[in-house]
Amino acid sequence: MPISNVYEPVPGVRVALWHLVEDESALYALFPAGARRLADEALAGVAHATRRCERLAARLALLQLGVSAPVVYTSQGKPEIFDESAHISISHTRGWVAVAVSSRPIGIDVERWSARPLRAAARFLSERERDWLSASDGAADAATLLWSAKEAVYKVLGAEGVDFSQHLRVMPFEYVRTTDVRRFEAEEYCTGQNRRFVLFYSCFCDFVLTLALEREVE
Repeated sequence: MPISNVYEPVPGVRVALWHLVEDESALYALFPAGARRLADEALAGVAHATRRCERLAARLALLQLGVSAPVVYTSQGKPEIFDESAHISISHTRGWVAVAVSSRPIGIDVERWSARPLRAAARFLSERERDWLSASDGAADAATLLWSAKEAVYKVLGAEGVDFSQHLRVMPFEYVRTTDVRRFEAEEYCTGQNRRFVLFYSCFCDFVLTLALEREVE
């Protein structure tokens, strides 16, 4: 099975990365006979061929992490385990699917390295964040990470009407492109609770992977 990596980047969070090279029929055949219903559930209502492959790969990756209960999707497209035995998050980028399982609400995001987030910085970053970005080494990579970070936080929030530039703020940190797990923080100004989040990122050859967890009250 083409699981690229199964690991625990931070205590209590397990991540599986799937390098997606198979077509739908090949992915479907990888499900054990007794778990084919999970494949059928994953494909229900999904018409686009690429999206169907991503759904199957994500479901297989969750099986690798021990999640055999049905997965349901909220009206906002957020995946949840039907029996609420754990929290999950799913992300995909071209050629890759990532899933995370945690005992706490979690957001995961994978983003391919690109200059597009840097070009669009004014649309999703505050002025303070853009100032930080301009002072960072490797601005294009740092912008990709900031976009990934805000996507991960957004997944934990599960709220509507979130303006990334106004409602989600990343605290300044030292960006280093590394495969090691690095930590930074963010805060939201959308719900009125000013919830704080701790984020972790790792840099891979093709993409950056970011995790978001709500910061526990000390």
